[in-house]
Amino acid sequence: MSNPTSVYRLTDTAFRVLVNEAENRPELWQDSNTDFAKVLAENGITDYREPAGVTVQGSISLEPPTDARRPLADRQALKFHQNLVGLTPAKAADPNILAWLNHFTLHEYGIKRWPRASNSAPTNHIRRHWLTEAANDIYEASIAGRTYWIAETCLKAARSAGGAFTAEQAIELLSERAERYHYCMRFSFMRNPLVTAEYIRALLNEAEGINRSGMMSMIRQINRESGAKLIDALGREQCRSMIVNAAELAMTDEKNVTHRKYLKGNQPLVVLSLGAGTQSTVMALMAEQGYNGMPKPDLAIFADTGWEPPAVYEHLEWLKSQLSYEVVEVSAGNIKDDLLLGRNPRGHHFMDIPAYLTEPDGKASVSKRQCTSDYKLDPIKAELRQRLGLQKGRRAAKSSQVEMWLGISADEATRQKPSREEWITNRWPLIEQGYNRAQLYQWFRDRYPERELPRSACIGCPYHSNSEWKHLKENDPRSFAEAVFVDRALREMPHLRELSKGTAYLHRTRQPLAEIDFTNTKDYSEAMQEECEGLCGI
Repeated sequence: MSNPTSVYRLTDTAFRVLVNEAENRPELWQDSNTDFAKVLAENGITDYREPAGVTVQGSISLEPPTDARRPLADRQALKFHQNLVGLTPAKAADPNILAWLNHFTLHEYGIKRWPRASNSAPTNHIRRHWLTEAANDIYEASIAGRTYWIAETCLKAARSAGGAFTAEQAIELLSERAERYHYCMRFSFMRNPLVTAEYIRALLNEAEGINRSGMMSMIRQINRESGAKLIDALGREQCRSMIVNAAELAMTDEKNVTHRKYLKGNQPLVVLSLGAGTQSTVMALMAEQGYNGMPKPDLAIFADTGWEPPAVYEHLEWLKSQLSYEVVEVSAGNIKDDLLLGRNPRGHHFMDIPAYLTEPDGKASVSKRQCTSDYKLDPIKAELRQRLGLQKGRRAAKSSQVEMWLGISADEATRQKPSREEWITNRWPLIEQGYNRAQLYQWFRDRYPERELPRSACIGCPYHSNSEWKHLKENDPRSFAEAVFVDRALREMPHLRELSKGTAYLHRTRQPLAEIDFTNTKDYSEAMQEECEGLCGI
């Protein structure tokens, strides 16, 4: 049916006939081809409409939404509103005008926009959406009524917002979650243009992540603080402050936010992941000294694999003497000893390190790396769960939050990875402040010229560059000999050969470490490759 140039209102008689038909033949409202003029004629009603004083400019048909896009169908509301000339707010609250629009222009759209739920009585569904009479349903559920009023709300709010947002931005916000719009209309004091404007502004800016429960708490707080009669006397800044404060107060309760990261007023446990290498050392010292405004963390945590070079352990003891905040050491055991026994920290037969393999058919591969999780991430998480009082195997409450600082510099920004734990949020202060590794090294050398920064990585880490192997061989021959022993054991110990299902090496060339000539290798200058999830070598 083409759209007419005029909008009408149903006569009271026609309206009541359709109410009766909804009782007797609700299936008519499930058929997009139903001709309601014919339905009324069958009931002896041929004169079923009267002028409403509203005309159509352009089209008021709405695109039926797909199921996946149903909540966003309200995005069409502004055009619908614009094309109805003379439809005032008073007329948009007239059930007979809405009923005519619902049946004669928006019927197919309504079927797809508000499909009947299987547990919903057909008549009630029709009365609520097509034959709306209840005041709240006009604003929330009437097909034409809601479409008009969501647009009117957004236009009114934008006009009152002082340029803070546009009607289009408001539509995007309110159409994503129905309750955001419902609360604008359900409470009379919320229909004040200024209150609506500042409510929407707060949702766009300060109240990201607030859920349905949170919005209800927010609105109750606004009502308590202002009162329906006093709110009109508030100026913009007072109104804004009141609404922002109400939002932030509501969001201090974990049940009122969609995700823990949105929880307000709850300070996370700030933890610095300490690898005792260049980046984490400098980050720890910058925090201690408040350099460039960097605050102190609550604690630093060092995950000891048991196979770090002696220089790392000596450096860690020195670093602890420089820091006023707590430094915690955790461990899941000695990775070298476990590797030689062919087990992981839980006693399962497994080779944790990413050794370079030559398979029986000659194909080159790399064994699965599990060492980072087993010897660094898992013991760190176990310590943090204990500090937060989280029981083993129990999901963390939203109020349990950790902000984990990782020492990755700006030149290695690609190593940033989000935490796999919902209660831990990773942060990279060195990247935030734009420091690269060279700047960090210079910062340390300027302040501690008598000290050398160690290379923090397991002695036998397969990810060592040739420069690192050379440095280890020349400066710590005992540790290099340990790596040579383990490298040989991977191929000579039967249980390790069985675990690797091939011939395993610590060096990427798949040659015995003892036989590689590092004489022509440049001094240490290469960054670590494939580092351990932002926890090794930093």
